[in-house]
Parts: sequence; structure tokens; C-alpha cells
Amino acid sequence: MKTPQDLDDLEGRIEAAQAKRPKPVEDNGQGSLLGMAWRLSTELVVAVMVGGALGYGVDYFAKTAPWFMVGGLFLGLATGVRNTFRLAERMDQVAKDAKQASDARQGE
Repeated sequence: MKTPQDLDDLEGRIEAAQAKRPKPVEDNGQGSLLGMAWRLSTELVVAVMVGGALGYGVDYFAKTAPWFMVGGLFLGLATGVRNTFRLAERMDQVAKDAKQASDARQGE
């Protein structure tokens, strides 16, 4: 059975090990550049695919191939481009806010 002295010794060793570990770097909410690039490209590709699939589905049931699919691809492309620009603007704003916060911390 563990005695309180053993537990105190264990607690001391844990604290010493945690003190040796480097502190984690603050995350400013941006993520990695590669992650942002994947997210932007995924937004665009998925929107085009969904638009094309919906158009294909309408064409299949309405027997109007390929008109709704072509229209769906164009609508999907327009939606994807719009979403990509909105996401890029939001990421840019987060980067600006993080830079301002960093500058404010360095000025203190």
C-alpha cells in the first residue's frame, strides 16, 4: 500500500518533469499554412462537386441531360469561389488581429 510519503515523492517528481518540458507555443487560431490551403481548396472543390451532383440528379429524373448538370457546375463554381473569398478574408482578419495582439504584448 502506498504511503503519503511515497505520494509526495511522486508528486515532486511529476512537478520536476513538467518544469523541464518546454511551454507550448500559443496558438493564434490560424493553424498551419498548409492546413489553410487545404481548407480553401476543399471549399472550392466540394462546392463544384455538390453543384454538379445536384444538377446530375435533376437531369437523371427530368431526362434533360446535360443542361442541369452544366448549370449546377457553374452554380457550384460560383458558390465555391464566393465561399473561398469569404474564408480567405476571415483568415486574413484573424492574422491581422493576432499581429496586433502580438505587437501590443511586445510594446508592454
